[in-house]
Order: sequence, then structure tokens, then C-alpha cells
Amino acid sequence: MGMQDQTNSGAKVITSLNLKGGVGKTHLCWLIAGVCQEQRKRCLVLDLDKQGNISSTLLGPTASDLTGCEQFFNPAIDANINSLIAKSELSHIDCVPGSFKLEQYNNTSPGDWEGTGLEQSLVDPLNAVRKFYDYILIDCPADISLITYAALCASDFLMIPLETAQWGALGTQHVLTAFNHVRTSNRPSLKLLGFVASRFKRGRKYQKQYLSELREHFGRDAFETVIPDLAPFEQSVNDRIPIVLHSPSSHAATIARDFFREVEKRSTQR
Repeated sequence: MGMQDQTNSGAKVITSLNLKGGVGKTHLCWLIAGVCQEQRKRCLVLDLDKQGNISSTLLGPTASDLTGCEQFFNPAIDANINSLIAKSELSHIDCVPGSFKLEQYNNTSPGDWEGTGLEQSLVDPLNAVRKFYDYILIDCPADISLITYAALCASDFLMIPLETAQWGALGTQHVLTAFNHVRTSNRPSLKLLGFVASRFKRGRKYQKQYLSELREHFGRDAFETVIPDLAPFEQSVNDRIPIVLHSPSSHAATIARDFFREVEKRSTQR
């Protein structure tokens, strides 16, 4: 398939991606979805990570038993996204779950799928439901693969979380290479939303130093909002209640709202 850049009015589609695990990809989606719930904005989460963490948080421990995102990548099936969307326990958040059933499609050899059209697997399904949502969030595995290319081909924005540590920015170049390839060959309107410093440990001087260096390196592409490593965030996930509802007057909830405000601002201005 050639370039496809058709978008319908409605949801902003944001992919969260980095090649390093444990940097906050899923948590950023959780924070955005949580503020959507608080502000009564409609949010759809696509869980493309085989671990299915955000699926189990939103849908409960049986989420992995549900039919989900793997259907989009099966060429023998004309997947109907409406039949795959599961209602979460939160009124304004829906989810298409992910599980280990995605593993067979997490192909990291572009030669196996480039030219097949499989990288466009999410474009039509998401365009079909855009008008029903304010945000569509795509949580990706820590790979550059068919799955992550498909996410980028269907997205308006790429968000890259990273840790403020010496190895924190490793892998971002590969993500940016994939981003630029998709912009050139599939989706010219794809934009970089920015780099988000996540899991920041305030008490460690070296992290402050690396944060300063990351800001200098990425400039305007670095989010002003930093997501610190706070116990209330972890408790919120454990209790499966967004931080803004779990502890609405907490410092962590204020950070979540600040982060969401910056996501809205950046996605409007870029």
C-alpha cells in the first residue's frame, strides 16, 4: 500500500513507545486515561503489549482470556473493532485488550511484512471509531516490529517515555528512525508529541543531572511535566483506580492533571 493519511475528525490517536522496558509506556497511557475519566472525556486504550498490563488494570485479571488486538493482525480475519472493544469498570474508558496471543505477530523483520499491507492493519479500524472518542491511546511492546509500525501508521502522535539515567535515552534513535520511516512512507501527518521523563527519583542528584541533559538535548521536544517515582502512583495501579480518583487531592494527582494538560496543549499546537 502507498501513503495513507486519511483521518476522521474526533479522537487524537497517541502511541506510547520506547525500546526499553520499564520506562513508563503503560503508565503514561494509564495517567491520560485516568484524567479523561475525571474530565468525562471518552478514551479508548489499545493494548498491543503481549503482557497485557493495562488490559488487566482496566478490565480485571480475566482480560487475557478475551479476544483482542491480535485479531487485527490475522490476515484471515476481517476484524470488527466494535466487537473487540470491552467496557472497563470506568464509565468513560474502553479497551481492546492485549495478551500473549499477540506474540505471533510481533515480527521484528520488516522484510517479512513490508509490502503486505499488514502495517496498515489498525488504520481503518481506528478511523471507524474515532468519532466516538476524544483520545485513543496505543500502548506498545518494547520492540520495533510489525505491531509498533502498525501503531505508528494509525497514529497522530508519538510519545516517547524515558528514564533520567545514563541508559535512559538508549533506543530512542531507533524509535525516531521508525517514526521518520512511517512519516515518509505511510503517514505524513504523524507528529512527535515529545519525550517524557518518567520514573524520576527526586532524591538522586545524578537523575537531576541527566534530566537537565535530556532537556538540553531534546529542547522543545521534552515535556515540561516530569513523572516522578511516587508510591501513590503504584498504589493507584494496584487498586485499579486512576490516581485522580484514587487520591484526588494528592501531589501525584496534580502531576497527572499537569501532564494531561500538556498533552492537550502539545497535541493542539503541533
